[in-house]
Amino acid sequence: MTSKLIKINNSRTAAVNQSVYWIPVDANTPVGVKLQLINRAHGVSTTGSYYMGSDWTHWQGLPKFMDGDKNEN
Repeated sequence: MTSKLIKINNSRTAAVNQSVYWIPVDANTPVGVKLQLINRAHGVSTTGSYYMGSDWTHWQGLPKFMDGDKNEN
């Protein structure tokens, strides 16, 4: 399944999905909603909201649960 696409990076600091890419911030970046955000130069991502003029360079949407996933831990 998708877990085969997850690889630990060379510095062993993050698990990275090899099929999902960061999207550059541009005029179409969603504003004021929860996203994964990163400033490429700093290399640390966070979950937060993008606002125009902020220092984020790239973003990605949040994952969703698979249909039929009833795991409620």
